[in-house]
Amino acid sequence: MATKEQHPSIAKFKDFVKRHPKLSEEVKGKKKTWQELFEEWYLLGEEDESWKSYRVDGKDEEGKGSKSDVIPQILQSLKKMDANQIQYYLNNANSAIGNIQQLIQQFLPQTTKGTSTSSGVKNPFSFRKD
Repeated sequence: MATKEQHPSIAKFKDFVKRHPKLSEEVKGKKKTWQELFEEWYLLGEEDESWKSYRVDGKDEEGKGSKSDVIPQILQSLKKMDANQIQYYLNNANSAIGNIQQLIQQFLPQTTKGTSTSSGVKNPFSFRKD
């Protein structure tokens, strides 16, 4: 009996997949997983422009829009996203960048001990007094 009861969002996603049958081709071609498609659908919503290419009756409008149309689409997508998830991903990206920077600094050759590097860190804008 537990298998018959589904979360409402899963049922909506199944209806969405029925209207966009090319999504199953993405999964069969191992380009994406059902989990990835569900997460994109959940974050972007059904009305996002990116889903038009997956419809059978949909018209591919790639290349027809101007470049100025991209910014409103991005802003609309950002409005639909969860702010906590965005913060989580930004924190992870920031942490990864910091780790990469530390790794690179380990492999950089050491210059004179602390004189030029420490003065650069203390005063990045050196101005001479007149």
